[in-house]
Amino acid sequence: MQVLLGGGVLGNGAGRIADKVIKVPSKRGPEALRTILIDVELNRAPAESFLDYYDRQGEIYFYNLLKPLADSTNLQESDFTDWGGEAPFEMAVGVGECAGVVIDLVATLLLDSEEKIENAAEALKLDQFADSIYYSYTSLVNTAKALLLTKDKTTNTQAGIISEFEALFAEDIVLESSFSDLVYQIQNNEPTKEFAQKYLKDAQLFFEKSTELRTKILNDETSITNL
Repeated sequence: MQVLLGGGVLGNGAGRIADKVIKVPSKRGPEALRTILIDVELNRAPAESFLDYYDRQGEIYFYNLLKPLADSTNLQESDFTDWGGEAPFEMAVGVGECAGVVIDLVATLLLDSEEKIENAAEALKLDQFADSIYYSYTSLVNTAKALLLTKDKTTNTQAGIISEFEALFAEDIVLESSFSDLVYQIQNNEPTKEFAQKYLKDAQLFFEKSTELRTKILNDETSITNL
């Protein structure tokens, strides 16, 4: 779910479009709204409108406020079940709608990883090196978790994802170093431009190799089914 903030009517026929602040899993939408409302209630000035409060704090303030809710490395299967339903969410064909596709958990995590890489590249352009590094790190962990799910392995700790991936996929995805060494570079480097650039390239290469492996796995499964 895309969180849009800062839009509204300014009067005299004028208005403005909201900023795209951050994306959060839709099941966390109520928590995101609650977080924003509590923050406004605690920190705004007397009689200050939300638009004025938003302008005073700025987009980055709200991005940082909601960043913990955007972390997709700890998603549960229930997060992919629609409100009031029991089956995994499925895009259906409705009147006036385009044909949909079933979105599985693996594909969703890989899509999120790709978006995190795009976020890392954008942050790098803005000289937000720490944010870029964080996005690259999240992409690495998300991608590893997605491939673990292809082997019915689930873990909700980042350390568990990293160690489990290394144990199961070391021979399938060849890297210049072990996967844990690749990821844990973040612990041994300052958030400089040079490291942010390198870490982003590492995340991009790992994503490319992982999606290639995912495609191979799907093709193998299709071949077995046809047999």
